[in-house]
Amino acid sequence: MLEARNGGIIMSKIEAYNILLKFIKSRNKGQKKLDVVLIWISLLFWTGRYNKALDYVDNYLKNRCCEELYFWKGVLYYFLKDYFKASEVLERAEAIDAKSAEIKYFLAETYILRAEIEKAESKYRAMIIDKELNGLGLYGTGCCLMKKERVDEALGFFNRALECAKQDYKIHILNKKGLCLLAQEKLEDAYACFQECLKISPGDDSIKLNMALVLSKLGNYEKAVEIYKSFLSKNPYDLTAINNLGLCLAALGNYREALEYCNKGLEIDPINIDLLGNKGYCHYKLQDYKNALDCLNEAEKYSKDDIILLNNKALCLMALENYDDALKLFDRVLQEQSSDDVLINKAHCLIKKELFQEALKCLDKVKNKIEKGFDVYVLQGICFEKLGNNEKAIEYYNKSLNA
Repeated sequence: MLEARNGGIIMSKIEAYNILLKFIKSRNKGQKKLDVVLIWISLLFWTGRYNKALDYVDNYLKNRCCEELYFWKGVLYYFLKDYFKASEVLERAEAIDAKSAEIKYFLAETYILRAEIEKAESKYRAMIIDKELNGLGLYGTGCCLMKKERVDEALGFFNRALECAKQDYKIHILNKKGLCLLAQEKLEDAYACFQECLKISPGDDSIKLNMALVLSKLGNYEKAVEIYKSFLSKNPYDLTAINNLGLCLAALGNYREALEYCNKGLEIDPINIDLLGNKGYCHYKLQDYKNALDCLNEAEKYSKDDIILLNNKALCLMALENYDDALKLFDRVLQEQSSDDVLINKAHCLIKKELFQEALKCLDKVKNKIEKGFDVYVLQGICFEKLGNNEKAIEYYNKSLNA
């Protein structure tokens, strides 16, 4: 399966500090002693001494309960990647100052990292009324909607975010917009979106990889291969890129080179289901059916209900003339999900067993006769010919010529 790079805004220390500073300035009460405390915490933060800073904050919280210190504590836990404690402390800060968009932003960020999408979305939406942080609120809401597969709505929020976003954030929003367009199969629009991203940041590898994905879906496998190979020359252990490259090479018919990359990937992760499945597919296309079946059997140990895997395994069994076991697998797949391709494969297997009436019944169930017409009509013609109905056979062979 081809995979995209999601990307996103990875909050840097300077981005976090600027938001925190905005919060502190808006609440400056002229308490010089507290200002000194905040300066010292800032120094510890910038030198990466987060635990020391936490100790300092805790000492002052014993005598002074204020939202600034709770906010700082939440930020420090955030950078220590203790998102549970970060959200717990930030919730205390929000209880003191329920209107702060800055606190809501950090809370939303911790919630989304804890996969609490509903909570994150509510905080991002609450930020939209803030003049300075509304772009981040719109972007965050779009990200939450994407995670809930509400792509159309997400796209609307990303478009609104682009209207008010600062230049530093535009690339992240454009990347997400491109992924929405990709999910909607608007491939040309997605490609244009990723191109715009690269104008802002020409060296961004995650954008290049998403562009390669679009190119592969557009059938421009040669260009996609160039991008993947360039990326892997600098990142040789990236399994997603290795797998996607192998798929593109296979689509070009370069099965032996695709196998080389599958093997490289499996050296890194010997039980990677996608790589095992793709390796099996390449062996199958090279008519090495036994090795193909071995790969697919190995993959099945870790993914027993993968429909594509089971279908490909059935095709290998057919090629090895094990038609009975192939039919069992086709039936198992069709119980899980109706598929025209699998119905056609099953009909072909039934023809191999000379079960022509059963094959015709199977072909009658194919729904998309317009797209699958040629294969269906040819197989129906074969069935009628073998059953001695030459008139019907000629009728369906003629249909195949016009399909």
